[in-house]
Amino acid sequence: MAPTLSRSRTLRVLYTALGLVSLGLGFIGVGVLGIPTFDFILLAAFFFAMGNERLHDWILHHRWFGPMIRDYRAGKGFTLRMKITGVVAVGVSFGLTIGLAVRNVYLAVGLALLGLAICAYIVTRPTKHSDEVTVG
Repeated sequence: MAPTLSRSRTLRVLYTALGLVSLGLGFIGVGVLGIPTFDFILLAAFFFAMGNERLHDWILHHRWFGPMIRDYRAGKGFTLRMKITGVVAVGVSFGLTIGLAVRNVYLAVGLALLGLAICAYIVTRPTKHSDEVTVG
């Protein structure tokens, strides 16, 4: 179930801006390994649901993003390809961050545990078979 549109004009503007930033990061993630596309697109849909009906409808009916969002909301999960891509992206991005930028051992362990938790979340979601078609 999608969140409802905020009654506050200020919050709607804020949610719309956050949705646009998330959408932009999602588009960047399409071409840059290590930046998750799906997470940012799902976040954008969440913010648009609370801030801008027109953009929410657009992203839900988008040719590529719409089926992913609708399937996730319906509890159908991710395709095996999405799961593999997600786990690899998390592994690469967290591994590079820990290996190249983190010098504090506690922070490195914390990031490694966070990365493992994200991977566990991805892997434990239902697996949608690629032959299932989403109609929306």
